[in-house]
Amino acid sequence: MASNDERTLLRARLSREIGTLGIGRPSEVALVYPSPYRAGMSSLGFQTLYRLLHELGIGAHRAFLPDVWEPMALPWPQPRRPILTYEAERPLSSYRVLGVSVAYELELAGLVRLLEGAGIPLLAADRGEHDPIIIGGGPLTFSNPSSILPFVDVLICGEAEDLLPDAVDRLLSHRRRGDAIAAASALPHTIAGEVEPGLWHDIPTPARAGKERVPARSAILTPDTELADMFLIEPERGCSRQCAFCVMRITPDGGMRLVEVEHVLELVPEHAKKVGLVGAAVTDHPDLEPLVASLVESGRSVSISSLRADRLTPTFLRDMQRSGHRTITVASDGISERMRQLLDRKIKEEHLLRAARLVHEHGFHRLKVYEMIGAPGETDADVDELIRFARELASIGRLALTFSTFVAKRNTPLDGQPFLGVKEAEDRLRKIRAGLGGKVEIRPQSPRWAHIEYFLAQRGADAGHATIKAVRAGARYADWVRAFAETPPTPRPLRFGDEAALARRKGRAAERPRKIGLPVLGAPPT
Repeated sequence: MASNDERTLLRARLSREIGTLGIGRPSEVALVYPSPYRAGMSSLGFQTLYRLLHELGIGAHRAFLPDVWEPMALPWPQPRRPILTYEAERPLSSYRVLGVSVAYELELAGLVRLLEGAGIPLLAADRGEHDPIIIGGGPLTFSNPSSILPFVDVLICGEAEDLLPDAVDRLLSHRRRGDAIAAASALPHTIAGEVEPGLWHDIPTPARAGKERVPARSAILTPDTELADMFLIEPERGCSRQCAFCVMRITPDGGMRLVEVEHVLELVPEHAKKVGLVGAAVTDHPDLEPLVASLVESGRSVSISSLRADRLTPTFLRDMQRSGHRTITVASDGISERMRQLLDRKIKEEHLLRAARLVHEHGFHRLKVYEMIGAPGETDADVDELIRFARELASIGRLALTFSTFVAKRNTPLDGQPFLGVKEAEDRLRKIRAGLGGKVEIRPQSPRWAHIEYFLAQRGADAGHATIKAVRAGARYADWVRAFAETPPTPRPLRFGDEAALARRKGRAAERPRKIGLPVLGAPPT
């Protein structure tokens, strides 16, 4: 039985939600997020699918990884307990269909904890007739969905708005488990999980939602999230840029689907006082300035998921300041001009210098810049250039640098590139810290966890099996390294978007798709 403390926490969170759907309504579908509530309810994709299933009359309840199971390194096994849904306080194991969304590689550890803790067989191959059917998806499927395969009965690759309702309907329409899975996996862009250990599937191209499903937007507002009471909506989807390390690279239709400003404004509810504009390239929207201005004039604060240094303008910054922002965050990624060119980042020193001056002139407290170390071809000279240039930026105004370590992702031109190494990354960070002499705030992300992310990003279904071993051993860094060393890798055939491998096979550089005009999506038909 779930403890009274867990039920009390669940009910307290429900009482603070605005927009909750499905309370008191029966459903055989639960949407599951393998991280705690505060992270899951900050996920725009998770909220969008929850809203969509209710709008279509299918309905769904929600469940999350218990807060106490969040730490990466955690003694295992934890006591088994019913993981309850929020809308019905039913255990997950009692549902017919579980929809699981995985955003990034390290959330696989949370998925293992969640399923094992709830008493649901981890592997699709081990589930029986009366176990829930698990359908998986999420952002991770755009790069390497194969690591999820051992845990799901059906996998949807790409944008799930069109496919998930149809898949769920098929799963619920068949009484026999095998028939249901076969019917759902007959849909395009799907895979019928890993039916035997080590089996490799050809990965389909990612699905693309129809324009009537765009924009994604929040269903529920709550103070108990990373983004406290913020209404999330996307003014665009995709990216028209070609950064070599990013899985959101250009697609044949230009990479971005724009939403009209008027339509975005129509969808923001009156009670939403904070609005988050979400997307891979929000600042590339040609009408971002009037959108932000309209939201600010209506008395709302505005946050934006991704700012481009080359897109900042005085008008935009004035409105962001009026919105309550004190810090402006941009990304450099490559640590030198040379590295940014190699990575097709297209951000130059002049853009970052101009951004620093604008941020300072408009009274912001700080400029924060995302940097990435360890990209292929990076040298000590690039590190020296970063130190020199960061000092120059810091002379203009207060500066903070956030560092990640490069992780090669499938479906990018840098697929297969080696990891820098934990010691090498730590040495590089120490050199940067010493070179800046306390003049710049340094916020490094752990190279050790980047190393684990690299294993998960580059390997096949075997990565899922290694995750099980690592979690059961305690999920410390050494446990992960040992688990991957003990797990034979699955063969790795070419798959969608494997540009680097295709280029090597043809003996020439990967061809880049031609940019075309950006489509603008209007309001969906009523």
